[in-house]
Amino acid sequence: MAIALQIALFLASVSVVVLVAVLTPALLGLRKQFANAAYALAELNTVVKLLAQDSRTMVQNVNRLTTRAQQQIDEVDQMLQVLRVWLGRADRLVHQAGDLIEGPIFTGARILNGLGTLLQAWLTKDGGTSHNSSLTSKTRN
Repeated sequence: MAIALQIALFLASVSVVVLVAVLTPALLGLRKQFANAAYALAELNTVVKLLAQDSRTMVQNVNRLTTRAQQQIDEVDQMLQVLRVWLGRADRLVHQAGDLIEGPIFTGARILNGLGTLLQAWLTKDGGTSHNSSLTSKTRN
C-alpha cells in the first residue's frame, strides 16, 4: 500500500505540474485578450463619445432646419392669405368695372347697330343706287 500511495502522490504531483504548465500559458493568453479587450473598449468608448456628439450636433442642425422650414411655411401661408385677399379685391374690382362699363358698351353697340341699319337703309334708297351705278361706270372705263 505504501507503493500505491507513493504512485498516487507521484501521479497527483505530475498532474499538478501538467495542469500548471497548461494553465499558465492559457491564463497569460486570456490576460492578454482581456488587456486587448480593455483597449478596444476604451477605443470604442472614445468613438461612441464622438458619435454621440456628432449625433447631438446633427439633431440640433435638424431642429434648426425644421424651425427655419416652419418659419418659411408660415411666411408663405401669410403671403397666400394676403394674395387671396388681393385676388378677392381684384375680382370685385373687375366685376364692378364690368358692371359699370358693360351697360354703356351694350348701349353704344345698340346705337351703332341702329346707326348702321339706318345708314344701310339710307344708302339703299335712291342715293345708294345712283352711287353704285357711278361706281360701276367708273370701273368699266
